[in-house]
Amino acid sequence: MRALIKPTKIYFGTIVLCSIGLGTSCIELISPETSTAPRALVVEGSVSDEVGPYTVKLTRSNPIGTYSPTPEVGATVSVRVEHGAEYLFAEDSPGVYLSNPANFTGTAGARYTLQIVTADGRKYESDAIELKKVPTIDSVYFEASTRLADVTGDTITGVEILLDTHDSSNATTYYRWEWEEVWEIKVPYPNTYDWVVWPVLIPTAERFGYEVPNNRHVERCYNSTRSNGLLLSSSLGLAQDRISKYELTYVSTEGYKLNSLYSIQVRQYALDEKEHHYWSELKKLSESLGTLFDPQPYDLRGNMHSVNDPAESVLGYFSASAISKKRLYINRSELLDIKFPYSVCAQELAYVENKYVQNYIEAGYLIAALGDYGSGHYYLAPAECCDCRFHGVLEKPDFWPL
Repeated sequence: MRALIKPTKIYFGTIVLCSIGLGTSCIELISPETSTAPRALVVEGSVSDEVGPYTVKLTRSNPIGTYSPTPEVGATVSVRVEHGAEYLFAEDSPGVYLSNPANFTGTAGARYTLQIVTADGRKYESDAIELKKVPTIDSVYFEASTRLADVTGDTITGVEILLDTHDSSNATTYYRWEWEEVWEIKVPYPNTYDWVVWPVLIPTAERFGYEVPNNRHVERCYNSTRSNGLLLSSSLGLAQDRISKYELTYVSTEGYKLNSLYSIQVRQYALDEKEHHYWSELKKLSESLGTLFDPQPYDLRGNMHSVNDPAESVLGYFSASAISKKRLYINRSELLDIKFPYSVCAQELAYVENKYVQNYIEAGYLIAALGDYGSGHYYLAPAECCDCRFHGVLEKPDFWPL
């Protein structure tokens, strides 16, 4: 299923941070450099209690206006367990280093330090961080909601995806979430026929033809996406370590997401205070400037530092957390009280005489159905209404229930 998901990048500036290992949401920081300023090492990585491999990505920041960080190749990367073993990572692709899942899986309560030695001998380390336990997610559910679509006052209907969680031991306090959603796409007019034009000696505007059955089975596809923002919350100051009705995302009735079967899997992480502060500051920086595409005014340092030169700027964060997961399914039959927009495909369905079918096909239509027997007519609709591959892929996820 992983093949059909394309991680989304949110450009904050010029250093891409993708929360490797804790998810795939890509975020970008700024290193306000001139073309002659030192290029900071950017570290992205994590360990968890799930079977790896774990990933550490190393790049060098580029000057403002450059959107392609340079991979840091040839480094020696390892994770050291406090009072324990050290596990080497192998370079899988330029700047991307993977652990060996056969000999290293994170353990809740253990403390880990990321160690890096670059090809030119410079040494970097993270703070020693504890792989925090994480409570189970109590529930993920949905509620119908109507929202403003734009400043004109138009509204859209959809569902809020909400989460409840708590820690009865009051030991978590700081939470972060990521999600991955998958939805089934059923086109209204599956194309099961191709069209063949009769050969003629003298071309005319009237081109007669005939239908030929095909076996493409393009009526049902699947698509997916992942969260691309920072989903954070804290129970600090509350009587209980509890998060209620946290909105993870809003799913509109526009498009195909809710038209058949929709699923979302949520991953929950426990943060310490320092990491929560790091992600919170990053989120505030992006939101205060009004757009995720605006550059940030300063670099935001995490828990990495240079062993050789404590004053050297090192960007990024090395994280460790156990993971709790929960999946929600929403079937269209559960949304009977929600108004869906009228189908554009139904509006575009055309009843076409044989001699004009080829003209429609050249205009981007496909045969949706045969006309009445003996009528010499065919139903045609825009290709995206007949072939689900315009909206996803044919491969069904392994976990899909139907």
